[in-house]
Amino acid sequence: MTTRGSGAPVDSADRRLVLVDVRPSACCYQALLWALREAEERDADLLAVTVWPGDPSRPDEGCGEMEDALRAMVERAAEETGIHGRTRVAAVTHPVTVADVVARTGAELLVVGSEEVAS
Repeated sequence: MTTRGSGAPVDSADRRLVLVDVRPSACCYQALLWALREAEERDADLLAVTVWPGDPSRPDEGCGEMEDALRAMVERAAEETGIHGRTRVAAVTHPVTVADVVARTGAELLVVGSEEVAS
């Protein structure tokens, strides 16, 4: 259990949040590893998000599989780093963007792979 300096327990809803945009690429996997380590350093939870571009008339088609793949990638990163117990995953449906998720969750840090950053 995580506690505050005062000894009071910290609920996961009270924890700070690091959000990472995950896509199927080596660069994004490296961003995920970095974000997981940063979440531990900040004593924050990690929310790994991917945007599902599926058909708006059928928003669930394929979304579950995308979330399962995301969950597997996060579990692999947790095993690789040894950092467990602070991750959540979400596949959000377009037109929601990662920026929308940051605004709604109040995440203090957004991590994206360098190939996702406009130059």
